[in-house]
Formats: sequence, structure tokens, C-alpha cells
Amino acid sequence: MAKLDLLILDAAWRPRDRVPLVDDWRAVIGRLLALDGRWLALHQQRLGDAPALPHPADIAVTRALTRRLHPLDMRLADHMIEAGETRFSFRAAGLL
Repeated sequence: MAKLDLLILDAAWRPRDRVPLVDDWRAVIGRLLALDGRWLALHQQRLGDAPALPHPADIAVTRALTRRLHPLDMRLADHMIEAGETRFSFRAAGLL
């Protein structure tokens, strides 16, 4: 089980707002537009003993989200997976 949030980043790519990624995509987009989010990061918090390595479903979500954000002139800066004390960055791994 994982918790997914979109972080709205400032010009220096520091988080300034958090929008939970829920099933209602229109509500998510409404929040992103209201908060003027141009650069975003997907933050995934894994619960339990799961490792911080990406699964095929994580890669699919990242690609789908990138496609959905592009027409809105929004960009995905990173997809971070956290599990316990470990982290994985899609950008650092060259997957973005």
C-alpha cells in the first residue's frame, strides 16, 4: 500500500503545496490550477517493509501523469519513492 501526493514546486524546485493524488482527476487538476502549479513532483510513501525501488506500476503511473500534465503546461520534475529510511528518485536514476 502506498500514499501518493503531487507536490507543487517553487522556482527552485522546493515543495510549496501538496495535493493528494485521488481517483477524481478533475478535482486534482482543479487544485493544481488553483495553486498555479507549473512544476510538480510525485511523492510516494510506501508503508510497511516494501523497498523504495520502483515497480512497473510506478513507472506506468509516472508516464501517464507526464502525458496528462503536458497539455496543461505542467511538468513533472521527479517521482520520489520513500520507504522507511530509503529513497528512490526517478530523476536521479535517469528515468525522467
